[in-house]
Amino acid sequence: MTASPAGAARLYLLLALTTLPLTLLWQRLLDPIPAPQLFPMRFFQNVVGTLDGRKCGDYPVCSLYARQALRKHGLVIGSWLAMDRIIHEVGDLERGPFILYQGERRVYDPLARNDFWLDDR
Repeated sequence: MTASPAGAARLYLLLALTTLPLTLLWQRLLDPIPAPQLFPMRFFQNVVGTLDGRKCGDYPVCSLYARQALRKHGLVIGSWLAMDRIIHEVGDLERGPFILYQGERRVYDPLARNDFWLDDR
């Protein structure tokens, strides 16, 4: 028994309408940072970063570091930590500590190295 074209179209529409909200919900659960908080980081990555042409010499890269800081500490403190990272990146490139990541020498500068004093201990 074959389905009619109209029946197949209805089934496709039903699947599309069901999976779209579930996909959006799943993405939201995986990335709990609201979109307005991500706008400055995305702008820097896609506009300033492409015009600047240089890559972040740290590990993790600056955008991932900013995302981790925002996720862990919220908008105000997370943004402050991200800006602090960008400002002191140049000095760290000369001092280290260094690791090799995908064949490149990078400065190892995880969030835990900079936010230890914020943790409730």
